[in-house]
Amino acid sequence: MRLHCLGRRSATSSPYAQLGFTVVEVMAGASIIALVAGSVIFGLSQLNYYASVNRLYTIAQTLAQNQIDLILTKGPYSPITNDYPTPNVLQTGGYYSDPSTPNSIYNSSRTVPIYTDPSNNNQIVVGTIKTDVVDPGVSISGTNLNLRQATVTVSYTFRNKTFTVKMNTVRAPDV
Repeated sequence: MRLHCLGRRSATSSPYAQLGFTVVEVMAGASIIALVAGSVIFGLSQLNYYASVNRLYTIAQTLAQNQIDLILTKGPYSPITNDYPTPNVLQTGGYYSDPSTPNSIYNSSRTVPIYTDPSNNNQIVVGTIKTDVVDPGVSISGTNLNLRQATVTVSYTFRNKTFTVKMNTVRAPDV
């Protein structure tokens, strides 16, 4: 006669009846694994989206910064002696100056590539860039300081959402 210390066994059960998993336990385990896998895939998708958004924003900031640098470094600028940069990037109004054609000024906003696919040179994301220059009218003792305040705006759309980068600067005459 055999004694079982773990419990009673029916006459129809086999010695291996207690060793497996039930269907409910297998389904619960599979659902937990599926939930974790889905969360990981969603998280990686969100990380990829945010990385793309930040890369495009950095490119737009670089385009705006290039225009700011052009405004701050192009010379000479001395309204007293009637010296202005060629082309006059300090003229008041709205324009765009393309660094690839340094002697040209365009009197409106321009379409610029924000991201170009390096494998086939297709422009994936395009935007507009515009520089607005104003004379803020700052004067001391009735003398106009001939300052120029510039605002560079880069706008683009990525996945049906519009992003805008604005940078400002002030330029004083060289002399």
